[in-house]
Amino acid sequence: MRAVTPNLHVAKVFVKNADELIPRIKGDFQLVQGECWEEVAFAALLALRSFERGTNRARTLGGELLLRLSGRLQIKDAIAERGVRDGENYLVVFGSEKRTRELLLELDLEELPVDDCEKEKLKTFFEKAALVEVL
Repeated sequence: MRAVTPNLHVAKVFVKNADELIPRIKGDFQLVQGECWEEVAFAALLALRSFERGTNRARTLGGELLLRLSGRLQIKDAIAERGVRDGENYLVVFGSEKRTRELLLELDLEELPVDDCEKEKLKTFFEKAALVEVL
């Protein structure tokens, strides 16, 4: 698990049955597909900032995270591209480390080691996430 801020945490997790988890996703967390934790963290920070500024396009932080992560403006397209699937995903918690640990247990998620991304890949991810801000 990585603490991005005191109230934003990202954990790489293994999802066994995404279809069962989707209805359980609430406002304080989201499960997403990503290549590395840094791209997910950056998109989550942009989502938080958009709500603070009133420039959000989605109704929820989780929805805004998906838009930022995918670089798309339609939530259905963002979900199709970056929504939770069986296998490796990232759990993004808009809350404390304690809440993150509770969710790992509550959702029966296996936490996986978090690897850093290659710097060149990160540049592309950051540009795509920031693109939503401009459009």
